[in-house]
Amino acid sequence: MLTPLPPGAARHIGPYRLLARIGAGGMGEVFLARRDQGQLVAVKAVRQELDVDLDDAFRVRFRREMAAARAVTGPFTAALLDGDAEARLPWLATEYVPGPSLADAVARCGPLPVKSVRALGAGLARALAVVHAARVLHRDLKPGNVLLTPEGPRLIDFGIARAFEATALTMTGVLVGTPGFMAPEQIEGSHAVVPASDVFSLGAVLCHAATGRGPFDDSELASVVFRISQGDADLSGVPDELRGIVAECLATDPDRRPTPTELAERLADGTAATPFPWPSDALSLFAEYRSAAAAFERSEFERSGAGEPPPPQAPPALGAFGPAPVLKRRRLPWVAASAAAAVVVAVAGVMLPDALRDDPAGTPAAGSPPDAGSASGRVVTALGNQGRSGEFGASAVREDALPDGWRPWSRKKPKGVDSMGKGCVIVRSTLVCRDGWGAAIALDAATGKDRWKAPGFSGKPSGIQENPPETDGERVFVPSELGVTGLDVATGDEVWRHEAPAHAGVVSVAYAQGVVYTAEFNRRAAPEPRTTVLRARRASTGRQLWKTSVDGKPQGALLVRSGRLYTALEGGGVLSLSTLAGDEKARVPEPACSGLIGYAGAILCWSVEHEGVRVLDSGTLASRRTIGATKEPDIAPVVGEKGVLVIASTDERAELPDRLTAYDWKSGKKLWDLPARGNPSALGLSRDRLLSVGSYEIRTVPLDGDAENVTQRTVPTTDTKAIDGVADTLTTPLYLGGAIFAESIEGRLVSGRAL
Repeated sequence: MLTPLPPGAARHIGPYRLLARIGAGGMGEVFLARRDQGQLVAVKAVRQELDVDLDDAFRVRFRREMAAARAVTGPFTAALLDGDAEARLPWLATEYVPGPSLADAVARCGPLPVKSVRALGAGLARALAVVHAARVLHRDLKPGNVLLTPEGPRLIDFGIARAFEATALTMTGVLVGTPGFMAPEQIEGSHAVVPASDVFSLGAVLCHAATGRGPFDDSELASVVFRISQGDADLSGVPDELRGIVAECLATDPDRRPTPTELAERLADGTAATPFPWPSDALSLFAEYRSAAAAFERSEFERSGAGEPPPPQAPPALGAFGPAPVLKRRRLPWVAASAAAAVVVAVAGVMLPDALRDDPAGTPAAGSPPDAGSASGRVVTALGNQGRSGEFGASAVREDALPDGWRPWSRKKPKGVDSMGKGCVIVRSTLVCRDGWGAAIALDAATGKDRWKAPGFSGKPSGIQENPPETDGERVFVPSELGVTGLDVATGDEVWRHEAPAHAGVVSVAYAQGVVYTAEFNRRAAPEPRTTVLRARRASTGRQLWKTSVDGKPQGALLVRSGRLYTALEGGGVLSLSTLAGDEKARVPEPACSGLIGYAGAILCWSVEHEGVRVLDSGTLASRRTIGATKEPDIAPVVGEKGVLVIASTDERAELPDRLTAYDWKSGKKLWDLPARGNPSALGLSRDRLLSVGSYEIRTVPLDGDAENVTQRTVPTTDTKAIDGVADTLTTPLYLGGAIFAESIEGRLVSGRAL
């Protein structure tokens, strides 16, 4: 359980504020922490007394621990969010899993029933399958490295993970793993360890879960090692229904053990446990852990004088086995440690490119590209962050974030690239924009000159599409009604391509943490059912992870937050799915939403047809409150790190009808109301400034509402005209280094000073 921070202890590690201590191991400590108003995280840091500055090999091992964590994506794991191996005391931040370890649960509640053990084993086997698919071995699977949640187990702590081809960073005679849960070949030496070694450990874990003790328990370490090497497992207490399969996992010969995929299929027995079949005693532990985390949050906010903590998640509804699953994870994630191992030995893995970015809205965007302010890894996407809240962060106005040699520019799209598809993304110094057929062009963001062009799909789109490209920093994912393509951002080479099925059209695309999500709507005319197929694909390869068919058509962009995929539905209602397997988690018939925003643990629903911005519970989707109840948004509202929500609306009674109105996020109190001076086409935020763009003009308004400090600039263009009587305006703007990058309705691409 959580314990208070000792007097005089550090209160921050990296950008994270520490709230409590989770645990400790031989080399590290783990803390409950939060960054601004983002999600709770577990920060694992090297102990203060370790002199890591004198040990380069330690930093190599720590980097490899992080690399091994990023190399894996799959269900039943905890997400790596951030880390710094070069800090004076290296640290990494993972998703916080508010639940006990399997070791703690068994110690406090006793052995699990057979149904729970089967479901537990199936989940852990699936986790191992994706670990091994990434060519990583866990090498320390034990009850302490399995955390329990209402949705199932989470495999954590890749602190001694090793890539298949990696050179072992161990010393002769050092056991890499935990005695009692190690395979015979693991005892022989790290070079003999194979994927089946993790299966052996899983068998020992299942024995512990079913009986309360391991199959090789003995008071003497030498006896434990001897019993493992001789295959002397004590399974006398394992129920008959489980004894055979556990014995197969514990076979001395690795070739005789089942694979993780086979094991998952046999333990699941062709059925899915929903909700997860935990006994009632375990369910009470989940509530205890959630309450403890909430108490430390309140204590820290009171101590720091920061006001009230972000709104808590609503308690889950009761199901057949108690609380129904309320998935609080971040989609198919990067696996990482969130609790320290009791035995810490050596770390090994592979070196992979860094893939971290700070989400300027206050929530770390795990698996996303590097910080937008970094010259080597700046990334800017539509609406600023994965929550689509409009917050572009400090890099939007910091001039040193601009690409080298930048100057204002304006140009038309090249021939063969139409204006039926809108939206762009910036990756380092490259601006990538799409068209209606899914073709993409890459420009030098500094000058607007061509870099590469990629072809789209055959066929004909039915109309204007405004779903911008997405990126993971290495690839750009180009949407089209006709399909989705993954392109190498440096060269434009096609990495993968998914063409929409016949009679279906891709209406929405989102990227989060190594996965691309698409929504394909059935375009057949009535009386055909109005259904949508939602898919999850591996961003690096395009391989389908799951697909789900749902009733209704998505409205606006897909939103991925904390392990759930959200979409508004045309005609009213909101739906959420698990990002693990695509199963439906919640659905409400109202409100009607033009779009969704993720912010501070809640889901915001806004509509061009209804007044106010609804705040929905992220778990149940129930409406909790309404902000700006007298304002009907004309475009997507924005809310950012200053906790100010801004709505653009029209008030025909006012002398200047186009209005910008700001509200305090926490209280809902109106802060100010100013004329927009033109009908804005898009809003954005950069810390203490509101960015309002319209017809080749960009206005910035201080978030304190000081009208005397409003600025306005004209964006360069050589050709403006009205279309159907409406003045040409800029759409889906991006902000970086004090400059705006945008596309106009008539197809011109421009970049100019915003401040």
